[in-house]
Amino acid sequence: MGKPISIIFAGTPEFACRALEALIEDKRFSIDMVITQPDKPVGRNLKTTSCPVKQVATKNNILVQQPEKIASIKDKIESIKPDFIVVIAYGQILPQDILSIPRHGSVNVHGSILPKYRGASPIQEALRNGDSETGVSLQLMNKFLDQGDILEQFKLSIKDSDNYLLLSEKLSKLTAEKLPSVLVDFFEQKITTMKQDNSSATYCKKISKEDGLLDFNLEDAVSLVNKVRAFTPWPSCYTFLNKKRIKIVSATHSEQKINTGEWALTSPKQLGIGTKKGAFIPLILQPEGKKPMSAEEFVRGYFKG
Repeated sequence: MGKPISIIFAGTPEFACRALEALIEDKRFSIDMVITQPDKPVGRNLKTTSCPVKQVATKNNILVQQPEKIASIKDKIESIKPDFIVVIAYGQILPQDILSIPRHGSVNVHGSILPKYRGASPIQEALRNGDSETGVSLQLMNKFLDQGDILEQFKLSIKDSDNYLLLSEKLSKLTAEKLPSVLVDFFEQKITTMKQDNSSATYCKKISKEDGLLDFNLEDAVSLVNKVRAFTPWPSCYTFLNKKRIKIVSATHSEQKINTGEWALTSPKQLGIGTKKGAFIPLILQPEGKKPMSAEEFVRGYFKG
């Protein structure tokens, strides 16, 4: 191969960082621009903070662009004449005239085995549904959401102990391991793309903070545990006890019989909450304004039975 493959990388969160670092370290590539979201105020003090991808790019002296709308930097993208635009959790939809700029196409990394879980929250959706397997899909982007032809897909088993944080880290690592070779193979015309079966597609929505509310009257214990796995650490799951908000950080389930919505001691050190089917067993709880604590600590300090 002659000169390095020119890449413009578009991404924002921690999930995209390992792949960006892998491309930076690989001498077969030249990262000629990083596009990411504008800096935003974060935390109680609303301190303006750079996103993780910008931090990686800045550390490696790569040109960073942070447009409110990516269309506003079309001329800058064209001037680079990239071989690829690589998109991982960027946070904006790229218009067709941007997608068409790279010589070899725009490639998106999506955290599911497409066409399953198209949309904004594929990792969370796999956990919520109790799936035993997920993965990443590398697809050529087009104007339709997550409907591009597939370059490669890589699968990964989901463990019962996985929550969103753990599973996203595994998928991020998998992406970093596989992406560079796939880009080179496609560049060298060694990959035959595969069309998606649109008739078997499923979709997932963008998640809001309100989605974290646990409703013990409407859902069963297994579904509620999966919801906690999917929404930890963000947006987090919560319920109320004596009108106080309680965050549930970790939980399991059992077949014990407890009245729906009722909090009860299942042992001197353990709580259970009755659901539509089965008992929801909190393992780590966080009362409002306090640090996370074990169920035993919570029972001792906050639950009178």
